[in-house]
Amino acid sequence: MTRWALAAAAVVAALAVLLVGRWERGRHADAEARGMRSVLAEIGPLDGPKLSRFRYLPQFQCLLYERGGDVVAFEVCADPEGRVVEAIDRRRYPPRIWSLREDATRASVRVDRAQFDRLLLRLGLPPRYVQLAHERDDA
Repeated sequence: MTRWALAAAAVVAALAVLLVGRWERGRHADAEARGMRSVLAEIGPLDGPKLSRFRYLPQFQCLLYERGGDVVAFEVCADPEGRVVEAIDRRRYPPRIWSLREDATRASVRVDRAQFDRLLLRLGLPPRYVQLAHERDDA
């Protein structure tokens, strides 16, 4: 094979890898979004009576919900823009986790972030931390 033929084959192979990678990235995001929607459906309204706790991380915050005596049975996590970046169903072992933490821009499931913040405050998160979460997003 000539040098040009080898170069052309390398370019074709690189394009194929790129296209497959993009397809897989989208397929992964769609599967994770389906799982996140299923957790939200189980939770019902975010401000429902089973809301029990919160988890605070600088990149995103989480609301946890009780089911069957387990105070952390469900968890839904949102970034400052309201994108759901992770959802967990702990009703069985091992827990089922759907996550787009590594690629939040692909998250298509959203929550009302203003409501989410009000619920964090109601659960006892100091107001400064809600503000900090949004400031980190602006940085």
